[in-house]
Amino acid sequence: MQNTTLSLFADDSAEAARAQAIDELHAATAIYTAEPSVDALLAWINWPNGDASIADCSAGDGQFLTRALSKLLNAGHVDDDKIPRLIMGWEIHPIAAAQSRARIAAVLISFGRSAARAADIAAKIVRNQDFLTEGPTEPCISAIIGNPPYLRMVSVPALLRDEYSQVVPKYAFPDLMLSFLDRCSKVLRPGGQMGFIVSDRWLSNAGAAALREALGSRLAIEHIERVDASSVFYRPKQRRAGTPARVHPVLVVFGAVGRPITKAPIYPGIDPAKYAAYPTLDSIAAVRIAPWLDAPGIWALTEEQAQASGIPREFLVPAVDTDDVQEESLGTPKRFVIKIAANETPCEAVAAHLRGQVGRMSKRGLRLFQSGKWSPPERFHKFDLSQPSLLVPRIARTPKAIRLPPGILPLNHNLSIVSSGTASLKLVERALQSDVAAEWMRDHAPRLEGGFYSLCTTLLRKMPVDLN
Repeated sequence: MQNTTLSLFADDSAEAARAQAIDELHAATAIYTAEPSVDALLAWINWPNGDASIADCSAGDGQFLTRALSKLLNAGHVDDDKIPRLIMGWEIHPIAAAQSRARIAAVLISFGRSAARAADIAAKIVRNQDFLTEGPTEPCISAIIGNPPYLRMVSVPALLRDEYSQVVPKYAFPDLMLSFLDRCSKVLRPGGQMGFIVSDRWLSNAGAAALREALGSRLAIEHIERVDASSVFYRPKQRRAGTPARVHPVLVVFGAVGRPITKAPIYPGIDPAKYAAYPTLDSIAAVRIAPWLDAPGIWALTEEQAQASGIPREFLVPAVDTDDVQEESLGTPKRFVIKIAANETPCEAVAAHLRGQVGRMSKRGLRLFQSGKWSPPERFHKFDLSQPSLLVPRIARTPKAIRLPPGILPLNHNLSIVSSGTASLKLVERALQSDVAAEWMRDHAPRLEGGFYSLCTTLLRKMPVDLN
């Protein structure tokens, strides 16, 4: 185990392990928000408001807390003893918590408090605790603001992940961001507000549908808008200085009244009626997902591997991936897939090849092989290869369609379109190349880096098509 800064000062191995886990978590999630973005969010929150409290549950270096404190102090006189009851924060990382306290103390000093008094108030405002395991569990906060951590739970250090598994419901467990959204909604007082700068992936991911439904049982969306990653963050995680973080942020405010939240995906700023006049792609064509056939060289072979295996050509089907596409047209297929009919015993050359690949098979592929099924992890035997089809890359800046002649199998979860009989592939190609399709993709498909978007079968089937 490589010691981190915090673990070097631990008293025993257990404390060192926990300190290292906290250090690793902080390094992976330390995306801090620029002051103008914090102020823009605070403008949507009805606070200060009498004895209403406000909290940041993942305070980082204290940007949200200091801007809230300035807003409170500028609104009029407030007793020093009351300030820690009106503003509170949680931060798991001790160095970040110390930074937060120092910034808060500086604000208090600028409003006339002594250094000692300011430090005492700041220490009471910021708790060096893990909000998910040490924070409140009952409604007790009037407003919650912040920039919760964006990290899939599988990437959270195991020690902390095990702790979170005891307190986070299954529907909120896939990502720390979901965990914080869920817990914050549960500690919010009736009629309260939550406002966050948050990654957009919870809005439309199928894995977050249950979280959306749970939030919708307690809150509605008062306001939501996309914000620019290049300006909203001033300390992007693990990035070169001046480059935006690997998230596509939205500013979202939850409250008692507003747009209802259901399991359905949420598309900020998009009017559902915008595309209502157009038919959808699934009304004129069948959309399929191309199979993943385990690691290269097991079921999908290069020309050289196919020749070396001695597998007869009648057991091989030409196959393509996106790297076979050159300037938006199909090049010569470079792969061949082993095809065995369901319940068929393969010839000895196929059997020998697959037995030689056992050590490289995925868990699912190995399980099927050991059960006596001569099948790749994802079957493709029902793919009708007797007619031409369109290959639609999953990752693209605009929708693309590459014509595949009969007899060629698309691979690796790219999208495949065949005519449903009501329209020719040429018509489908034209529809995918339309401005309407491109605009719809920008409005609905998950954003990636470099202006790319990610398509899936569900989205592609619902893409509006302009047939004029």
